[in-house]
Amino acid sequence: MLVKLCQDGHTEDRDLVLVSHRGGKGFGSENTLESLAGALEYGVEMVETDVRMSADNVALIHHSPFLGLRLISRMEMSEIREKAPDIPTLEEYLDLAARDCGLNLEIKNCEPALLARVLYRYNTALPVLVSSFDSDFLKEFGRTGIEVEIGLISQYELADKRSVREALSCGATTLLPVSYSVRQDLMDAACEAGMRVIAWTVNSTSTLLHLLAAGVDGVITDTYRELQAFLTSKDIISVGAENAAAG
Repeated sequence: MLVKLCQDGHTEDRDLVLVSHRGGKGFGSENTLESLAGALEYGVEMVETDVRMSADNVALIHHSPFLGLRLISRMEMSEIREKAPDIPTLEEYLDLAARDCGLNLEIKNCEPALLARVLYRYNTALPVLVSSFDSDFLKEFGRTGIEVEIGLISQYELADKRSVREALSCGATTLLPVSYSVRQDLMDAACEAGMRVIAWTVNSTSTLLHLLAAGVDGVITDTYRELQAFLTSKDIISVGAENAAAG
């Protein structure tokens, strides 16, 4: 979405990506076709969802590595469906998303070649961001040649240039830092490298303003409706020095 920001007397238009967390959290049971359908009906521009793999090599949507007390990676898809019918396969998820919103596929556990085959068969024209904490996975996935955006997720306050170097080394064009780690030095390093920055998980307008002042390109949120309403309720959003990230 396009937002108009005013900071230190300077006004700029910024194309901000607002991403609904865990398959449309707040629009239905998280990471289900129900929540995705609710998000699509609402008009969400991008949905983040979690990808895992069953024991019989089916890519599926689920956040936790466990289903009850068992590891999903050790269960076949038929058994998973028997115990939890609302867990969709990645292909079902892509089919429903169609061409109505972008997807951020956070890879928790999936073979790079399997993910590439699914995305190749789907051949989506949608914006797709494949992201992971695992830089080795991203490197291997990048070698499959599937033309989607790649993003490295970070959970800790690493040295700013180190974060960017690690992202670049695995072919990422987007860095996804945890929100509290976003500082001006990180933004400057990412900008110098030509990388987008999408922060997570941002659930309050005060944190949003802080990140807008720092210069992020997007945020992932559990409170999509609230943040969208805030962003669209103002012709110009003021992000003063008090909201700037500490350098």
